[in-house]
Amino acid sequence: MAYSAAKAAVINFTKTLTKEVAQNITVNAVAPGFVYTPNHEAMPKEMTNEFIEETLIKRFISDTEIGEAFIYLVGANAVTGEVLVVDGGFTLK
Repeated sequence: MAYSAAKAAVINFTKTLTKEVAQNITVNAVAPGFVYTPNHEAMPKEMTNEFIEETLIKRFISDTEIGEAFIYLVGANAVTGEVLVVDGGFTLK
């Protein structure tokens, strides 16, 4: 429940702040999907495989790919108030 509430708050904050400052500043957020971290080493292999199978690209998202989303947003001057989902198609399921 805490995760869901925090995620909803970030999305709402992004959109609300955009309305306040859009004339001068772009405001966006990145919502990453399953990113491989060292914590996955301690998880059962079955659980890790479930995470991977839930994405359409059938692999974890890399930290570089998350960084590329931020780099895109830095240069996208007409994009504001958006939450860029980088999750390998997970939310499409």
